[in-house]
Amino acid sequence: MTTRIAWAITGAGCWLTESFAVLGKLLKKDGIKIDLFFSKAGREVAQCYGVFESPVPMKTPFIDKIREIPNFNEDIFMPNFVEKFQWLGAKDTRDLKKTMITKSLEEEFDFEEAFRDVVFEIDEGSSFPTAATASNNRYDVIVISPATGNTVAKISQGIADNLVTNLAIMGSKSENTPVIIIPTDFKEGISKSYLPIMLHSDTCKKCSECSSLWACKPGAIRRKRGKVQIHRLKCTGCLDCVRYCRHGIITFLEEIEVHVRSREVDATNLLKSQRGFKVLGTPEDAYNYISKMLKKS
Repeated sequence: MTTRIAWAITGAGCWLTESFAVLGKLLKKDGIKIDLFFSKAGREVAQCYGVFESPVPMKTPFIDKIREIPNFNEDIFMPNFVEKFQWLGAKDTRDLKKTMITKSLEEEFDFEEAFRDVVFEIDEGSSFPTAATASNNRYDVIVISPATGNTVAKISQGIADNLVTNLAIMGSKSENTPVIIIPTDFKEGISKSYLPIMLHSDTCKKCSECSSLWACKPGAIRRKRGKVQIHRLKCTGCLDCVRYCRHGIITFLEEIEVHVRSREVDATNLLKSQRGFKVLGTPEDAYNYISKMLKKS
């Protein structure tokens, strides 16, 4: 028996790597087929975190080279990543070594075969036809992780104006399809997040020959008015700029603290009270929920 899962990615760095770690574990289970959905912002943010195989085409809406399978950037998800990049500034790795996907040199897994489809918002029309099919019991479970505060607020108000919110609302109209939401703003207070590649211009040495600029194949590192900057939409998360900066002013997965306000939590709590939706705290909670569901089936 095949379990059909729709997993949607929105534009948040918080819980992004952990979400892919859970996806990796689910894909290795027998009888799992996953459709992966990217909102427009979700694709842009995931690209900055090195999810897609480089080089990533910038102008072609139908991205043939990567549309079937995210790359799970091997440099990011190798077991020794945290040790290798300790100097980047992360204070507390939140067990990243345990939660990230690890790729053994001896073990190969065909993720492309395991995924059923990868759907980008840029490929859909205004009616988001792929997401709309969720109302017809197409999926056994729908997961939105990470879910930005904007996404949660829209879904809680019944707004379906993009690929992911349409997937959630249409899925909730199916009596047999639970919609799991993993919000970035789960409870009020201080939360930890990890940044994509960041160039700290205040400590930049302004080298006449910038090694990171020359190393950046997509052209995301550039000079503008004498300053070296990152063109965020061109960044593919390949980490070459991090490797080649002689002074260590470019960082990746730097830990920060963000303050979750009551306005975001109010939307999360409203969503918790609505039928058809299940709001959980972490991607690992979603994995445990699905695992229990599989045992019952």
